[in-house]
Amino acid sequence: MKPNLTTIILSTVFAILLWVFVSFSDEYTTTITVPIKFGNFKEGYTIQYQSDTDVSLTLKGEGWVLAQITMGPKNKFEISTDNKIGKQKIHLNEAFSNNPWLTSSVQIVRVNPSQIDYTIERISYKSVPIVPNISIGTKENYALVSEVNLEPDTVRISGPKSIIRKLNAVITKSIVFEDLDEKVSQRVELEPINHITYENNSCVLSFDVQKIVDKSFEDIPVEVKGVPPSRELLLFPSKITVTLRGGIKMLGTLKAEEIHAYVKFKKAFKDTLGVIEPTIEIPEYTKISNVEPKTLEYIIKQY
Repeated sequence: MKPNLTTIILSTVFAILLWVFVSFSDEYTTTITVPIKFGNFKEGYTIQYQSDTDVSLTLKGEGWVLAQITMGPKNKFEISTDNKIGKQKIHLNEAFSNNPWLTSSVQIVRVNPSQIDYTIERISYKSVPIVPNISIGTKENYALVSEVNLEPDTVRISGPKSIIRKLNAVITKSIVFEDLDEKVSQRVELEPINHITYENNSCVLSFDVQKIVDKSFEDIPVEVKGVPPSRELLLFPSKITVTLRGGIKMLGTLKAEEIHAYVKFKKAFKDTLGVIEPTIEIPEYTKISNVEPKTLEYIIKQY
């Protein structure tokens, strides 16, 4: 008679479970690394320095017990500061009782490091600006046409007084943008700093990218500045055409009145060629691609 398929599967599973049970009942040795966590601070104080951030523990015990430690919730090696302040030192075997996950059924064979030096310092608070840590790459014929804005652009931080005193800004985590062709608005986290806590650990980063085009603005008047009494500076012509290069949306809403052209009387008075080049002030994130005419003739009159 052919054996039933279900019976075969159940027998196989039972055999595997039995093997696992027998195997895990044996004694094993394993090494784990866990982060160090300080607690029981005096009110208003925190960690300013610690010689190590992790501890390596070599443990010996039954496979079941070690499996629960290594595969269960992430453990931390807790050290009580006992309300002490200033420079301190502790042998880690003195802190085993603060870590109930190190059960009596586990033998601690080795601890590395065996000793931790740390410093407890008063907590201080401060508001500092946030600096974006980004790289912006755009598609061909596109470019950045605005400032990189952060909301909020400052953050309140707290931590050891000696560290807070030296911090004048914090940065965002590094982000690389590539092949952009539109406006960007994205939440970004702040770069962590050891022993420093942020009131908010993120901000919204935004900037605008647009297609770059040229647009001409005609009849821009050229102002004459610094003319002394009893004199007059006449320009020929007195108006110019300025062609700007910038974002398509930006140039679409830009008015001619936002472009300012002028010459200074003093510059014309010192000129020996009979022509003068106007100074042109344009909105941010635009460039001058052409000016017609580039130079102006002039006459100085005296009364």
